[in-house]
Amino acid sequence: MAERLWEKGASLDAQVHAFTVGNDPKLDLSLLCWDSIGSAAHARMLSSIGVLTSEECAVLLPALAKVHSLSQNGEFPIPDEMEDCHTAIESYLIEQTGDAGRKIHTGRSRNDQVLLAMRLYLRNQILEQLDALARCARVCLLRFDEVGKLPMPGYTHMQPAMPASVGMWLGAYAESFLDLIREGLSLLDRVNANPLGAASGFGVPLPLDRELTARLLGFSRVQRNPIDVQNSRGRYELRFIRWGVDVAATVEKLAWDLILYSTREYGFFSIPEALTTGSSIMPQKKNPDVLELMRGRAAKIRAAENELLWVTAKLPSNYHRDFQYTKEPVLNCADTMTALLSMSEIVLTRFTCNEKALQDRMTDELYATYDAYRSVEEGMPFRDAYRETANRIASNSIRKADFEKEYDSIDASVVKDAREAQRELLENEKLITKWRTAFEAVEGKIFSAES
Repeated sequence: MAERLWEKGASLDAQVHAFTVGNDPKLDLSLLCWDSIGSAAHARMLSSIGVLTSEECAVLLPALAKVHSLSQNGEFPIPDEMEDCHTAIESYLIEQTGDAGRKIHTGRSRNDQVLLAMRLYLRNQILEQLDALARCARVCLLRFDEVGKLPMPGYTHMQPAMPASVGMWLGAYAESFLDLIREGLSLLDRVNANPLGAASGFGVPLPLDRELTARLLGFSRVQRNPIDVQNSRGRYELRFIRWGVDVAATVEKLAWDLILYSTREYGFFSIPEALTTGSSIMPQKKNPDVLELMRGRAAKIRAAENELLWVTAKLPSNYHRDFQYTKEPVLNCADTMTALLSMSEIVLTRFTCNEKALQDRMTDELYATYDAYRSVEEGMPFRDAYRETANRIASNSIRKADFEKEYDSIDASVVKDAREAQRELLENEKLITKWRTAFEAVEGKIFSAES
């Protein structure tokens, strides 16, 4: 059995071992590739300050590259007795490189090692979710060009309110996704700080070059104070999950709208049969289960936020073992975000519009506010115009055909907004690509001693 990193020869109760390890061997499979990248940067930094010889660094880097490759193919297991990815990697390095592997942990603790792995994981996940959000925004804007001109009633309090359009509805979601992209880009900048070098939270008496490690990994800055580094465990993760909550809220609203507007009672939209499921007892049913589960999964991200809050909110400064429980809610949140955005892209691409049902529900009363504002434009105080329109509604004297000019002016504004959204999306996609290119460049050469 491989030694635990903290092993000093004393025996450990098997039940205590199982309880303290928990499900880290499974969770840490998601961190293996990031821990190998962080370890490669750490090895190169140790070599630069003379802790490792160039020869030792030269044997460690290909071994870490092998870990990275195996982990990405799901071929680097973490046995329960090794506790976590850090132990599994170090054990492998010792097996492959001898004393060089025994030196790799110099100047760091598992405390800042996992912080680094999580920071790299978060960086990558934010980019993945940004790509997915951009695809969803892109689909909304493409569908806008296809069906955006179709009129659609707008509702407040679930009651008919004012004229709208399918384009206005799609544009609303395009704007939501764009807003989430702005949040994600800001979050990416905030998490892009190097925690490595804080060790257990108090630094180490070695001339660690934290700026070099930051440059090697593409971080924009060093997270300076070592106690703050430990105090930030869970802080950046919580920001990520709160972003996930915002994503889930948008997806949940989208799912609700599509469920409602595709009911027989509304009939505005149709969901392809391939995106529905059936009933075990009612042969005629075509249920929008995928939409209902999209709506339901939003709760899982809110639950992850609460879990992480309760793990971290009650702790004083410095490291505590409670932090072990900050990983799972983040990993679950990321997986749920990926699933939600993937399904959002599918249903947005494949729902269809029922033009007749939309036209039939564009009733005269929807144009009441237009009528009131026409009187305002003629000089009448709004409150008087409001009452006068109410009287015309009672006498059934408002006709939607009389308000094409007003409808067309609002539609023109909706189109203008959509074009601006398309331009913003293009700029944001360029920013996402710039971030990704920068990270891929450093990750692509991190295992090369010559770079």
